[in-house]
Amino acid sequence: MRMLQIHSDGFAYEAKKKALKSAEEIASKTYRTEDSCLINFIAAETTDQKNIDAAIRMTADMIAQAAEEVKETKLVIYPWVHLTEHPSPPGVALDLLRGVERELRSRGYDVVRVPFGWYKAFELHCKGHPLAERSKILDVTRVEAGEEVTAGEDLTAIRAEQMAESTFYIMGSDGTLTPVEKFDYTGYEELRLYVKYETAKDRTAHEPPPHIEMMKALELVDYEPGSDAGNFRWPPRGLTLKRAVEERVTAEMLDYGAHVVQTPLIYDYGHPSLKSYLQRFPSRQYVVRSGDHDYFARFSACFGQFLLLSQAQVSYRQLPLKLFEIAPSYRREQSGELAGMRRPRAFTMPDIHEFVADVEMAKDAVLRQIVFVEKLMKELEVGYEVSFRVLRGFFDEHREFVEKVVAYIGKPVMLEVFEQRYAYFVFKGEWNVVDAQEKAACLGTIQIDVENAKRFNITYVGEDGKEHHPLILHTSPSGSVERVLYGVLEQANKDKEAGRVPHLPLWMTPAQVRLLPVDEEAVPFCMEIGRKLGAAGVRYEIDDRQLTVGKKVRSAEKMWVPYICVVGEKERSSGKLAVRRRVERDQVEMTVEELIALVDEQTSFAPKQRFLLPVLISKQAIFSREV
Repeated sequence: MRMLQIHSDGFAYEAKKKALKSAEEIASKTYRTEDSCLINFIAAETTDQKNIDAAIRMTADMIAQAAEEVKETKLVIYPWVHLTEHPSPPGVALDLLRGVERELRSRGYDVVRVPFGWYKAFELHCKGHPLAERSKILDVTRVEAGEEVTAGEDLTAIRAEQMAESTFYIMGSDGTLTPVEKFDYTGYEELRLYVKYETAKDRTAHEPPPHIEMMKALELVDYEPGSDAGNFRWPPRGLTLKRAVEERVTAEMLDYGAHVVQTPLIYDYGHPSLKSYLQRFPSRQYVVRSGDHDYFARFSACFGQFLLLSQAQVSYRQLPLKLFEIAPSYRREQSGELAGMRRPRAFTMPDIHEFVADVEMAKDAVLRQIVFVEKLMKELEVGYEVSFRVLRGFFDEHREFVEKVVAYIGKPVMLEVFEQRYAYFVFKGEWNVVDAQEKAACLGTIQIDVENAKRFNITYVGEDGKEHHPLILHTSPSGSVERVLYGVLEQANKDKEAGRVPHLPLWMTPAQVRLLPVDEEAVPFCMEIGRKLGAAGVRYEIDDRQLTVGKKVRSAEKMWVPYICVVGEKERSSGKLAVRRRVERDQVEMTVEELIALVDEQTSFAPKQRFLLPVLISKQAIFSREV
């Protein structure tokens, strides 16, 4: 058997006319998909008929292995006799193709088999990454004799992870280790769900998660029919929230001493360091064609920051050195895995890389970083579960450090100890939320990278005057902004199911105060109040529409406005506002100054972000909200 494999963005064929009298009968002559897929052009050879069952099994193994390496579940089986000078009889070839299709379907793959014995036209778009084009050879007789005959097989991180042995524990804050299957999860139900999700490895979304309807009803995020699936649009309310999160994380990173940078969106597949990285850690990239050259859209800030630092002059005196970026990123996830903000194809990643001299400095950096990661997680007001993945050798040598980290978390965490290093890290921490579908998604993460400084030729000059490669901490302090929104909305859904009031954290809520004038005469006074609120950095809007007060109140409640103030002659005379507090479910009297102080007390840690809409609701376009 000979095979050519192409990792493609979409595939189509049209059967023109029969090439063989024995051609398969087909119901439809055309097929088209826009989904990412792995296309396998296969030619059966004379040697395959000596043991057709073995040829089927081993061909399916080759395809499945390649699919795992490029993270693909949609497969195309295409008969292509032109690959060989020694084709098998047509009947043997068809048996092989049908057998491979059957075997791969039994393993859970989505398989399309192109009809045998026809002249066909076809379309594909090769992704262009280092694993996107490969050829393979299988000689059953030589395999049975124990020879290695496959070509083009690199030990990617995906394959290495599959081969690596891992043991999963729950580590308590006192350092005790318990196998996950023996831990008493009483009082830790979400930890149990998280462990179940991680060990099952099922990322497929079978139904829309609750946050999708919420994000549309609150006019935060919506689908964009003019773009690729998984790419979303942010109306002004959502963009206000998005920028509030970005500014909050950036402020924390500036306080941490980071250099804030901006690097390109697209990168060259042919760059030596990038080619090596993608070959080791293949991912589903968007391909960008420019002239006669293919580029890929980045899926993290790593590439730009690493290339930037590889050309910088760095001394040991500047370590630890920190680079930070808000990085628009793209990853063309499988269509079956797309799930709103949990797993989109376009996302915004706050990404910091801290460069350190050695393991001891890396451990100190982790202990500093968990402080701001934990702080940011608490500011999101979400429940979360923490996990750590540690190389066995690192764990045995630095167990006291791991225990110290877990003690800081203050609750049981999942600990995976892997025997062989399958990726660039020896230590990885993840802060995860678990949703109503019992799926989990990582928000914040900290990783100790021992591999990429050499790959990208990043060096610093040590005390000895010589160049050394640093270690790198990859850290996302909050997770992507999209995941942050997913987390807070899924938490709101949990609150609603538990009988609590669903809400957004006040510091990221688009409109923190809504003023409701009882009539037109009250609008100018509301404008005066609004100017005071705006000057203090409080985001506000005024419902000046020709509606009853009751309808205005219901509208504000449906938009989850935290503080609602009905304003009329009584408020103008007394100088006090009747403030309806959403979370507390009550109404209290306070002056404008007291309201400002209340908002400031709850949001003082966050930079002031302006409201990206006209303050008069009568002037606001309706994008996706109902009220």
